[in-house]
Parts: sequence; structure tokens; C-alpha cells
Amino acid sequence: MNIVKDAEVLNVENLFKDKYIIPLYQRNFAWREEQISRLLQDIYESMCSGDEHFYLGSLIVLQRSNGEMEVIDGQQRLTMLSILSGILNMGMGLSLRYDSRPEVEEFFRLLHSGVMPKNRKETSISHFFEAIDLALSTQLDVEKSEPITLKAESVKIMMADYIKHHVCVVREIMPSDTDVAAYFEIMNNRGEQLQEHEIIKGLLLGKLHEDGHDSYSQICSKIWDSCSQMGIRIQKSFAPTTGKILFGEDYSIIGLDGKSNDINFGIHNIPVLNQLKVQSEDVKTLTLEEIVEHYINTDDSAEVKNNSSDYSTEESIIDFPNFLMHIFRLYYNPSYRNSFQKREDAKDIPLSEKYLLRVYNTIKYEIKPLDFFLRLLYCRVIFDKYVVKSNVTDDDEKREWVLLKPYIYEDTKRNTRTLRFKPTFDDQQNAVIHSLSCLQVSFRAKPYKNFLQTILSWFVLEDVAYVENTYLKRLHRLMLDEFNRTSTCYIGLTEYDEKRQGTSVNHYLFNFTDYLYWWIKYNNKPLYCGISDSYLTNIVQKELELISKNEFRFLNRNSIEHHYPQKRRDELDSEGVNDFDLNCLGNLILISKSVNSRLSDKNPLDKAALYSDKTDLPPTRQIIYSITRNEGWGKQQILTHFKCVEFILAHREQILLS
Repeated sequence: MNIVKDAEVLNVENLFKDKYIIPLYQRNFAWREEQISRLLQDIYESMCSGDEHFYLGSLIVLQRSNGEMEVIDGQQRLTMLSILSGILNMGMGLSLRYDSRPEVEEFFRLLHSGVMPKNRKETSISHFFEAIDLALSTQLDVEKSEPITLKAESVKIMMADYIKHHVCVVREIMPSDTDVAAYFEIMNNRGEQLQEHEIIKGLLLGKLHEDGHDSYSQICSKIWDSCSQMGIRIQKSFAPTTGKILFGEDYSIIGLDGKSNDINFGIHNIPVLNQLKVQSEDVKTLTLEEIVEHYINTDDSAEVKNNSSDYSTEESIIDFPNFLMHIFRLYYNPSYRNSFQKREDAKDIPLSEKYLLRVYNTIKYEIKPLDFFLRLLYCRVIFDKYVVKSNVTDDDEKREWVLLKPYIYEDTKRNTRTLRFKPTFDDQQNAVIHSLSCLQVSFRAKPYKNFLQTILSWFVLEDVAYVENTYLKRLHRLMLDEFNRTSTCYIGLTEYDEKRQGTSVNHYLFNFTDYLYWWIKYNNKPLYCGISDSYLTNIVQKELELISKNEFRFLNRNSIEHHYPQKRRDELDSEGVNDFDLNCLGNLILISKSVNSRLSDKNPLDKAALYSDKTDLPPTRQIIYSITRNEGWGKQQILTHFKCVEFILAHREQILLS
């Protein structure tokens, strides 16, 4: 057992030389896809960068009389490390147990003895199985088109060694006379630590003073605070007199002069800032009562209610620290790249917020604070108007995507003006939402939303009106570029390839294929791609007729299911389904993990029957289920649908750009 210290930095190998116990008052393990995938991707990135240490955070414990360490704070990361220790065969033995939870203890005992536990459906341990599945299936480097996961033995060995010797935790041991119950209550209700973006705000306000512009500090502070509330549309955060200056009488413009990437963008807008200074009373943050009582309100009218948000707050696809990283890269990437001593070492500014202070310190001498605050405001207006948001929901099946722009409704009878929101586009609204949400659900991890960086760059470098008029075509080009970057290797496969088929298929490929089917159906035009293969064209056309006209939504589906089950192939070799048939695109469906667990033991006919009344399924799933109900599902149906998918993908440019 280690010598007890007040606080020490321990790598995982040394950390697990002690025994830990999760007391009964601690909640269950709650990490899900976002936390697990993010952790593994960050560790992998740190390993590939050659970082000597990767700091995972702190662990606060109390040493019991028998020497065990009672975990007070940090049990989520400690449990995840224990899971990784088991599945990566780190050979450290079992160092973690749970008070009065025998099923959990048995799970970890088996896992660390090299045996995969069973009873996946046991509620007390099912979330551990989900964590294992997520860990093994996480794409560790989303920039690479070839899947890199812990399923590969070489990756598994490297990650096990790096986690064991280089991933570190700061462990703090509390005094033996600590009132654990009281301390745990304090930990659960403690105030938030000062975050890095708040530190940067303070540094920028300090630079305003150094530049002799401290008279604008209140305005700039208000802009920053408003932009940081990513769940509230930016126009809602300003009082009417200020809003008119910033967004115009009808809230349809961005009231700033010049282009946001101009060298002296802030200086050019001194007149605007001076107008805002006059409204100093309005610049202060509005209280809830003031918002409710003010003549600008946020109620939706009946005429736009179906196309507008019914929610006081919405869920942004990124958080504020990630938004700042996008601003850094949009405007200061050349300075960052020039900071590398060797040209071949130069890298773009990363989009992960964990580099926030590091990047700021690298480019801080290039940042003029007036420029930065106004660029932040400009990009936030663009983001709110041209990037999808969703309703706030824990149930992904109820997720709705919205794309809205502000306008002022004038009631002449009541002499009131009301801030409302309506669809950003007219005829193209539906297609733009589908394009954006397709990209969003495919590239969910915040640090890897390169598509968002591309979208924002259009509005920074070009005229806003021109970009808006060509927006859907640009999105289609962007979707095609993402396909070319990640998925062209899937076209033309004729033999089974474990690294590129089955559960290794990039999830974007499924969503992109669904979008292509939906776009053809949505346009309601006969499929014609200028080719002579009328036979295959007719088969594809028949598949299109199986798609319901009812709308479907792109959701966070993250599990690949074999419609013709893998187990069925082992049981029925007489049907002639080989490895290629089983794992090709014609037999695969992207669904949620919860649905996958329900369907895993069922045959194709039973699966299709379960969803016979569902009209909002993705197009490829509708097609596969309809064929199954009409013809059954075997080798012939798999290969015919596979040819149709390949046909659609091969003619993607003609479909989207013609």
C-alpha cells in the first residue's frame, strides 16, 4: 500500500496499487457516449502527440481503518479507468469494489479476471456493458477515414501502455476525522471554479484598458456575457434600444460596419460603440422580471408557431468554450501556425476547448480586444441564424431541429413591437435543416466539428447575402467533401474487409445515404443520372417508392445493426449468406443502442413487423423493412439493395448538384 500523503500525482499503475470502495451514498456510474468517447479521443491524441503526462483530474478519498480508500469525489473517472483496465488487459488486478452491490462487484471481478461478464440486461450492471461497447467502438481519430478503435490489437496495446504509465490523477486524502456526509454535501453543492473562458474575458478587458478603450468595457462585457449564453438567442439578451443599434429596426441585420476580418474592425465601429455607450442603462444585464415586463417579448404568434421554437431555451450543438475556439481559428489561425519554429510542424488551431488558454497565450499579441468582442458578436449572430439548434430534451426520439431568424412583429392596435422568430429560409428551409442535422449527428464530438468551421468561414470571408442565396448548394458541396474525405473507400468493395465493413463503417456514410434517398424523394423527380443502366435505375426507383412521404429527422443514432443477424448466418449456412453479404452496406442499419439491444435476438421478419406502423424511420430503414415484409430478407435482397445504395452513392454529385 502507498504511503499516505495529503495530495499526490499518481499514474494509473500506481493509483491502483491501493484498494478503493465506492460507498453506498454515491450515485451509480453515469458516463455515457459523450464523456467516454471524448476521454478516449483525448488520451489517444495526447499519446500520438508524445505528451509525457495526460492529467485526468482529481480524486478525493478518505482512508478507512482497513486501508481501503473510500471515494468521496471522482468515482466516475475512477470507475471508467477500472473498466479500461479490464478490457485492455492491463494486468493490474481488481482495485475497485462497490459497497453492498454484489452484482456490480461480480461484474468487475469477472472483467478483471479476463472473462467478459454476462447478464447484459441486468439493470444494475447494464450501463457498464454500454460503457464497454462505447469504449471499444469509439473512433479514436475522427480525422482519419480508416477506423481506429480499441478493437485493433496494436491500438489496444499502445493505449493500455499509455494509460497505465502516462495518464495521471491528482489524489487527495482527507483527514481521518473528516465528516464525510457533510463534506460530500459540500462537494455536491460547491460553486463552480473560475473557468478558462472567464479568465480570457478578464484578460481581454484588461487589454481594453491598456489600449485606452476602457470606456467600452461595460459594453464589451455585456457582449461577451450575452454570447456565452449559447442556449438563448443573442437578440433576446439585449434591451430594445441597444438591440436596434446592433440589429436594426426590424432585427434583420448586423449593425456593424465593414467586414469582420478587417484589420481594424473594432476601430471602424467606434461610432457604433459610442451609440451603445449612450444607452449605458440598457447595456446592463436584464433581469427575468425586466425581460417579462419589457415591450420586447419572446412569445410565438399562432402564424409561426409550427415553424418556431416553443422553448425559452434551446440546445446549441456546441458550448461557449468550443465557440471561442472556432473564433480563434477563424481569425487568428495564420498567427498560430507561424508560432511553430518549423514550417512542417505547423498545425491549425484545434477546436477542443481544453486548449483554450494555451491557444490564447500563443496568439494574444495578435488580438485587439475591440476586434475580438465585435467578431464574437458577429459570429454569434451568424451562428444563431444559419446553424441548427434543437429543443432541450433527454429523449433523443423527441429531438426537433430548428433554424430561425428574428423579426419584429408590430401590433398597431396595441402599439407594441414583439421580438419573434420565424424560419430562416422559405422554400429551402426543410432541406437546409436536413443537411445541417445530417452533419451534426454524424460529427457529434465538439472538438471535431470542422463542418461548422467551414460554414462560419463562408460568412466571414464573403458577402452574407450571397452566402445565404447559395447556402443549400454550399451545404451539399460540403456534404460531398465530407463523403470524399471519409467514405469513398466503401464504393466498389467486392470482398469482405473487416476494417471497412460491418461495425467499422463510418456513421456518416449511413446518414449521407439517407440524405441522398430523402433528397431525391423530396424533389419528387424521376431518378436520372445520365447513365445507360436503365435496369438498375428502375430498381432504385422502386426502392424510392417504398419511402413514406412523412418527414423523418436525423437523430443521434450510433449503433450499427446487421438486419440479417450474424447469429442467423452461423445457424443457417444453407442460405448462402457469406461474410461480405452479412457486412456490406445492403445489410446494415444505423440505429440507437437501445433499439439495437431490443432487436439483436430477432429475425428480419420480426424486426420489420415491429416497425410496420412507423412512418418516420430513415429512408434506408423504411426500404429494408418494406422489402423484408414483402419478400423476406436473404442473400438476394441484401445484394440487390447493396447495388442500389452503391448506385446512389456513385452518382451523389449529379443528385445533389444538378
